Amino acid sequence: MTRSHPQAAPGARHGSTLPVAERLGELDLLGRMPIPLRRAFKAGIDQTVAAARAAEGYTLDCCCLGGGEWYSPFDTLATTRDPGQLPGMLVSTIYHDILAPSLLEHYAPATDAPPPPAMHPACVEAGLADPLGVFQVFSAIPFVWLVDHKRLKGRPAPRVWRDLLDPCWHNEIVFGGWRPNPRVPYQDYNGYLLLALQREFGHDGLSAFAANVRHLQHNVRTATQAGSNSRDVGAIAVLPWLQAELCPRRERTAVLWPQDGALVMPIGYMLQAAQRRRLAPLVDYLSGSALGEVLARNCYPPVNAAVAGAFPAGARLKWPGWDYFRSHDVAAEQRAAADFFFAASNAREAVSACN
Repeated sequence: MTRSHPQAAPGARHGSTLPVAERLGELDLLGRMPIPLRRAFKAGIDQTVAAARAAEGYTLDCCCLGGGEWYSPFDTLATTRDPGQLPGMLVSTIYHDILAPSLLEHYAPATDAPPPPAMHPACVEAGLADPLGVFQVFSAIPFVWLVDHKRLKGRPAPRVWRDLLDPCWHNEIVFGGWRPNPRVPYQDYNGYLLLALQREFGHDGLSAFAANVRHLQHNVRTATQAGSNSRDVGAIAVLPWLQAELCPRRERTAVLWPQDGALVMPIGYMLQAAQRRRLAPLVDYLSGSALGEVLARNCYPPVNAAVAGAFPAGARLKWPGWDYFRSHDVAAEQRAAADFFFAASNAREAVSACN
């Protein structure tokens, strides 16, 4: 999502009560995860810390951010010049604030680093493995479609992303976003989706998509309303896989994976090479089967090929790719895509009001 509303979120901490921003260099792990995963992820980290203390005799100092926190303190890391003032490990969804070259150089892998576990074939095909080995992907957030069969009204369900641009879906699509009331701009929205659509289909495609969007609302709200007669949903919702699967009206709805690939956002970690041995228990946890099974049950599939049933049979994935993320100002381009989308959407609403 783009933009958020940070709240006080001290996170899970073992030891000091100092604010996170004042002790970054003391942390072995600084992590942020999607909200549905945070409790389970923190529990696994706590267990890993306890096991390491018992087996190795030292305590790993970990902070798992909670509440509404997302940007801070990650937004300060790229300006840190001394690797000793940075956490040994960062865990995050892929995001522009951790992809600054000045930050990535502090987390370059050691030449003798062991290879990560083999990736699921769908992840290999989508190119999720970082060719430089800096961002070690261990999970993914797939964006799929939740379709209401009754609202299709005889129209064939979409098969590929381009189908969402068809005028037959005018006012029928909902995706994730939030604003306090209809009189103000959206303050939280799936900018990653808008960036991906703009990159693949250009401004004309993004404009066509805007014409088909009914409005934006919280993913959980959409999931609970889909399959009902609510005016807040349409025939198609674009949702993270977990929220799509939570829809209670399954006799009327279906979760569809786009045939050309679910849009995926990788989740991974970056590790300072000098800390590799000390942080080996954390690496094992992130890439291991215990967390992998938790991720699979919660529809944030692990990329580890050894975890059975993580992806539907025949599932495909797509995303902008490493070349794009390393050669573009992702934050600026995402804002530009969102600005264009909302301008097109507002223009459509103005025309409708006049008519």
